[in-house]
Amino acid sequence: MDDHVLAARLKRLDAGTTLVPPAFDYDSLLQRHAQVQRRSRRRLALARGTAAALVLALVGASVWRLEQGDDLAEVPVTLEAANLRAAPAEPRIVRADSWLAVAALEDHIASLDDALNYARLNGGTAEVARLERTRAELFASYSQLRYAERVSANF
Repeated sequence: MDDHVLAARLKRLDAGTTLVPPAFDYDSLLQRHAQVQRRSRRRLALARGTAAALVLALVGASVWRLEQGDDLAEVPVTLEAANLRAAPAEPRIVRADSWLAVAALEDHIASLDDALNYARLNGGTAEVARLERTRAELFASYSQLRYAERVSANF
């Protein structure tokens, strides 16, 4: 190798090692970090505001529903509604052999009760007595059927 070639290579190497300024400086790095922090704080504030608005809406809806419940409590309860509440709920599983008989007896007793009310309002004493006897017979049959169900369920 020639000295001239070596000298040319060294000059090129020396020219390539000059300092290149960075694409950004420390101040711009701090500015970008501050911008990111501001955006993050804005998003957090927006999320907190939204959460507070939702909580207030839920509290308002709860108070409104409680006030609506007070209005419903003031509604007078009719005799039919009171009877429906007092009636025991039918079980989900029933015995197929006696359920139809029990349901038919209950329906027949209910229709006799309605007829008794109309007869008492109209003042028919003979009709009231006949209906009461029929109701007593049906109720005795009903209680015997229920007793038989209880006894058979225990065995």
